Amino acid sequence: MDSRDMVLRKEGDGIGYYQRCSAESGVVGLSTIFRMFSDDELRHAGALRALRDGGRVDLPHSATLEGAKSILRRLSVRELSRYRGDLSLYRNAMQFEALSARACSELAREALHPWEREMFQTMADEDEIHFTLLEEMQELLEDSDVH
Repeated sequence: MDSRDMVLRKEGDGIGYYQRCSAESGVVGLSTIFRMFSDDELRHAGALRALRDGGRVDLPHSATLEGAKSILRRLSVRELSRYRGDLSLYRNAMQFEALSARACSELAREALHPWEREMFQTMADEDEIHFTLLEEMQELLEDSDVH
């Protein structure tokens, strides 16, 4: 399995993982953010499949950062107290995003075409954004004493 196939598989795994996290969260805002992550992973997987099939791919930047930041600013301690998930989900997801960001950065360095390099770098940047948002979400829950 080459590194592109590995990244495609990781993106596919991320879709389902974030859908499960969304369903288990119990906090509307956090569920929404997890759905945003799942949508990003779906976009990434679609771009990788199109590239694998020989297409040129222009991957626009996701609006997840702005949307998630807005949601996180509005979350109250009361809402966070409804959290019913496992905080280890965040640590696992952060590891997943870190691995994916490194792999996409490496693919960006190896890319032959500028548009391909840009696509992989966009994916790496968005994985880093996911990592940072997951870290912030975990800290909010820990600060709210929800574990």
